[in-house]
Amino acid sequence: KDGKYYLIMSGCTGWAPNAGRSAVATSIWGPWKELSNPFVGDDSNTSFHSQSTYVLSVPGKAGQFIYMGDRWMPKNAIDGRYIWLPITFDGEQPVIRWQDSWKY
Repeated sequence: KDGKYYLIMSGCTGWAPNAGRSAVATSIWGPWKELSNPFVGDDSNTSFHSQSTYVLSVPGKAGQFIYMGDRWMPKNAIDGRYIWLPITFDGEQPVIRWQDSWKY
């Protein structure tokens, strides 16, 4: 976005979700500057019970992106699901807020 590279990621505790992490760089090779947890609001400490999977750019809408996170259910693996949420920016900081429904 705007000539910068962004990472949205989480810590690693196996199947359990973690607080999100984010970083920005002007080159894919770095150096990377770590930013804050991009998730805001209730359940932000578990990335809304997800782990980052992919960021999708919105076709035909430059500068708009969708966070895609997976929800693993180790006790019922067939019930794995995904959440998709819009990403906004506060300066360099990506921001992801829970929304029950939304559209671009």
